[in-house]
Amino acid sequence: MTRTISIDLRPEVEEKLSEIAEGCNLPLEKACEIVLSEFARVTGGRIYVGKWREGDGLMFVVQWPFLTGLVKVKGEETAKMEVK
Repeated sequence: MTRTISIDLRPEVEEKLSEIAEGCNLPLEKACEIVLSEFARVTGGRIYVGKWREGDGLMFVVQWPFLTGLVKVKGEETAKMEVK
């Protein structure tokens, strides 16, 4: 079962992710899905939270997984992806 979510991206983040998606002929949404899925699937990915000492608020530290992820998509699934 999959779930659709909506996220807000800063313009510079959307631009960079769009460049990456275009580089592999994928829609932006599919590229984001692959990145987030691999972050969650590969051992080592974490997000740590703590108090921001310099002011009021929180800080977040993103620890990316260390292994390269490999995603294989079957032919019938690629037809549904609307690859550019």
